[in-house]
Amino acid sequence: MTLFHFARPLALTILLAALALPAPLRAEGAETMRFTASVLGLTAGRMTMSVNRKGRAYAVTSQTASAGLAGLFQSFTVTNRVRGVESGGKFRPERFESAADGARAGRGAEITYKGGVPTVLSMDEERHPDAPVLDPAAQQGTVDPLTMTYALLRDADAGEACKLSLEVFDGHRRWRGRPGQPEPQGGGVGCQGLFCRVDGYPPDEIAERRDFPFTVTYAPLPGGSLRPVEVVLDSLFGTARLTRDD
Repeated sequence: MTLFHFARPLALTILLAALALPAPLRAEGAETMRFTASVLGLTAGRMTMSVNRKGRAYAVTSQTASAGLAGLFQSFTVTNRVRGVESGGKFRPERFESAADGARAGRGAEITYKGGVPTVLSMDEERHPDAPVLDPAAQQGTVDPLTMTYALLRDADAGEACKLSLEVFDGHRRWRGRPGQPEPQGGGVGCQGLFCRVDGYPPDEIAERRDFPFTVTYAPLPGGSLRPVEVVLDSLFGTARLTRDD
């Protein structure tokens, strides 16, 4: 996956799906980004994201692998791919694919989109028996987990950080990120927001907790743009952190 997959093997479903999104720079070309995820200070996994943009079109491939203590107990690799278009700050995925090995095997997915409406072609992960069934046709305007992760972790125009939010549908569940106000922080910018479980979760999970606060920290880049360098989430199991490595 995306960062989203670090969370679930560690019972942190929300790690990378929880965040309000910065408006991205409109750069073309290829880019590779590398990240490390940790929980309670312990390394949980690493992700490499390769991005290609041409005009409004984007194509992203991410590979996420367990690492540290997590790799000793639940070794896994997840590869996700998405292609779509982005215009005026709005993302429209066209096709999303996910495949997994190891501890994540059997949780692949394939989703296509037409007119912003997702169609789930395949979904290996079984729905929780107590969770409501969501109709994909009612999820118009949502994006896939990898588009969300890409939008979150791209460089942002300085005046646009923390202003854009997305709703995500992964084939079973729907969640959203609520953006916060940007504040100066250590020479960069900090953004505090809220992740909200919307639908498709078992009632006991919704009753236990619906909202999860998070913080995104941006470092300044030459030219005045900003780069997300750290995401910190207040999860059910303690502090979850995603750090950019390059």
